[in-house]
Amino acid sequence: MVILIVVAVVCFVAGVTAASQWLPDLADGSVGAIAFFVVCGLSGAALGLIGVNVDSMVRELKEGGRGGFETLIVTDGLVSILRDAGTIAGLALIAYLLAPGPNRPETASPTADSPR
Repeated sequence: MVILIVVAVVCFVAGVTAASQWLPDLADGSVGAIAFFVVCGLSGAALGLIGVNVDSMVRELKEGGRGGFETLIVTDGLVSILRDAGTIAGLALIAYLLAPGPNRPETASPTADSPR
């Protein structure tokens, strides 16, 4: 049980760290900050679920992986990963895409300067 908690925490921290380092900036202010923490938290939760499901798969393979059921255990584990972590990752992506972007300076459009 302790190993499962350690795996979940390590994967969660890795997901939050990766999201906070590699995602492009969001808008300044309270809305951008809340969106940033939501996206980072959901990304960490998705990676944590992947870690928990992989740990569960490994334990099942260790206990009862004999008798030709290895393929069934792996496919069931992959389906669980996609169902659990895919939903959370999709929510993180939706939250990121709906979040306001950083303030960009106004640029003139090429059609506005062209003569008519």
